[in-house]
Amino acid sequence: MSRLLFSLPVHERPDIVLEQIRNIDYFCPGSVICLHVSAGALAEKEAFRALCAAENVLVNPNSYETQWSAGIMHTHVSNFLHATEMNVAFDKIVLISSNEMLVKPGLADYVGKYDIGSQMEVYDSSNDWGVFRDSFLHRPSMQGFLSALSLPLFFGGQAEGQFASRHIFSQLSRAFIEHFPMASVGFPVEEVILPTFAARLAMTGVTVGQPITLCNYCNNLDMNADVVDLVRAGKGAVFARRIPRALRSPHIGASVLDAVFSVKRVPREACELRDYINGLMV
Repeated sequence: MSRLLFSLPVHERPDIVLEQIRNIDYFCPGSVICLHVSAGALAEKEAFRALCAAENVLVNPNSYETQWSAGIMHTHVSNFLHATEMNVAFDKIVLISSNEMLVKPGLADYVGKYDIGSQMEVYDSSNDWGVFRDSFLHRPSMQGFLSALSLPLFFGGQAEGQFASRHIFSQLSRAFIEHFPMASVGFPVEEVILPTFAARLAMTGVTVGQPITLCNYCNNLDMNADVVDLVRAGKGAVFARRIPRALRSPHIGASVLDAVFSVKRVPREACELRDYINGLMV
């Protein structure tokens, strides 16, 4: 069984983040959580420190600027580097968001089966997903990154629930820092970097796992207690229509719920869905 490091960028609601930490501790005990507090939330950084003062929680001393849909891969890389510098013992890193929650145990065992987990959608100019743009592909930074991997184009996938071994993420971090700034780059590059790394490894025979988060921000799935129950059962499938110009979900219309351990979106406020998930922690 792997020991996991959860990389969690946050920008508001320390109380909700504390609730999420308790959620992780319940469903994935023994894990470590590293918080990156956005530069725009520095006024609340001490509140995050005070509320999240558990032994297994790190608050990254670096606070980088973050912007909506402009790229937060640098925050995950920074969290990884901070945990490494602090000599934290972990085997795998899992990228998560502050509006998702775990809903069942077994994640460490699942992640332990794979060196890397990601959705891998090959770049396709006929696809209407907003990240598949020539302007992104032909940026000097992206071209440098792809050249280092001996690839002509990038791959994409959902950011939430991606994971990688410590060794692979160390390689990824070096490649990212070499070609991209530790800042937002104008598009969600976290939906490209790890999927492209995963695809390159898959070409050499590495089996890539599924991301562990079922998301509904790209489709019309009503995230509710019934969906949570299906995820917990790990059987069957859920169906929903993709929103135009959004990313295809790796979990919709496929019998892969046994690989799902977390759901998004869970509003960062009191609501029926959050209450239901908290009620599972008994």
